Amino acid sequence: MTGIVSLVQAAGVVERQMETVANNLANVSTVGYKGDQPAFKEVLSAAQRVAPESDEESFLSHEYLDQYVGMDKSAVVVDEIGKDFTIGRFRNTGSKLDLALENEGFFTIATPQGDRFTRAGNFQLEGDGRLVTHDGFPVMGEKGPILVTGNDFTIGVDGQVKVDGEIIDRLRLVKFRHPENLQKLGQTFFAPLRSDDVPIPTDEAGVLQGSLEDSNVNSVLEMTRMISAQRAYEGVQRALSNIDKLNERAIGLARVS
Repeated sequence: MTGIVSLVQAAGVVERQMETVANNLANVSTVGYKGDQPAFKEVLSAAQRVAPESDEESFLSHEYLDQYVGMDKSAVVVDEIGKDFTIGRFRNTGSKLDLALENEGFFTIATPQGDRFTRAGNFQLEGDGRLVTHDGFPVMGEKGPILVTGNDFTIGVDGQVKVDGEIIDRLRLVKFRHPENLQKLGQTFFAPLRSDDVPIPTDEAGVLQGSLEDSNVNSVLEMTRMISAQRAYEGVQRALSNIDKLNERAIGLARVS
């Protein structure tokens, strides 16, 4: 029983790894995308008096392992999906509406759900001159949404926005003390999980106008991980099949005897 439990648990971990790799590969061309990486932890069973805190730990708890109390039982589960904030490659586009951040930091975007934060700077102008994301969410400056009403539009390394040579605003660029704790949302948006994890204004992000930061996913590395995960999953399937055959033989021998 314990062998089957461990193998099923291993299969779940490998499946999560494959899902993560597949998502990374699907976003290899997404501007500003940050890759995911699962983190693992060892979970002890009820035999070690560790209270289950998740479905995985419940699966390993007294319901399945009471008969083995006193024996050492543990398994590896996915603890969390970590975020890789390594800066991606910069690509020169020549468009004044494309912005990249060469250092740590995020653009601030206003959404109906509140401020969101992103490193994807592939912006556009609406008819009223508002600088927005491709989904129409306003890019925020220190005075509010960035509004371009003139002809010549430039943004300096420090984030200052100039229209026809006049400074009209400055991009609201922020950073976080613990970016690894940010919640990853759709549309390359991030948001803090805790109310006390407030965005900190920064003037060190370094804005590059006319460039975009590509995804930081290494497609070759991710393909290697996918192949390794597939092989591991196949190994788990073979092991489960072998255990099943052994059980059938044991049952057959018991009937004969």
